[in-house]
Amino acid sequence: MIRRRSPVVGAEDGPRPDAEAGVSLAELVIALAIGFVLVAFTVPTTAATIDAGRVNAAASGMASRFRLTRLDAVSRGRSTALVFDQVGARWVFRVCADGNGNGIRRSEIQSGTDVCAADSIDVQALYPGVRVDVDATLRGPSGEPPSADPVRFGSSNMASFSPLGSCTAGTLFLRSPMGQQYAVRIAGATGRTRVLRYDSAAGIWIEL
Repeated sequence: MIRRRSPVVGAEDGPRPDAEAGVSLAELVIALAIGFVLVAFTVPTTAATIDAGRVNAAASGMASRFRLTRLDAVSRGRSTALVFDQVGARWVFRVCADGNGNGIRRSEIQSGTDVCAADSIDVQALYPGVRVDVDATLRGPSGEPPSADPVRFGSSNMASFSPLGSCTAGTLFLRSPMGQQYAVRIAGATGRTRVLRYDSAAGIWIEL
């Protein structure tokens, strides 16, 4: 008579108490260390990305305002301008229109001949965290000598568009809290508006 051997439950036939799922202290420490390293690299990158995004949006927004002003001048057949003024440490602008056909002038704005929008727009309030500012050590986009002046539209600080679409050539400089430098530049003859970013690593202005 053949006797069958009773099955013996061994180490390979079932889970052992010491092999239950779980995380050891060493594994937890390693996981936390990796997490801290990833956060250390991610946070500065995210901050820089947000910073660049803000000033990029501000430059694009101001470029759109210049283009709309040019369109208004052409469609209405009268000179129209963005007129910039410094109030304390901040810059504001108004949209002004020629009232007597001889172009826009500061004296005629003051006399009421050239009519401006009632309220001035604060650039810094419009784009929080972004200033009308320029690094005084940088040369301009076309190699102009360094200057601390961030609004460069002649001596009057007016970007004035004619009914033919031409404009006072010049540049508006914008800067982020972390020092990202942008420029909104307008060509005189054509009124073409461009946005440029200063690449500090290469030392050049790049059109976007």
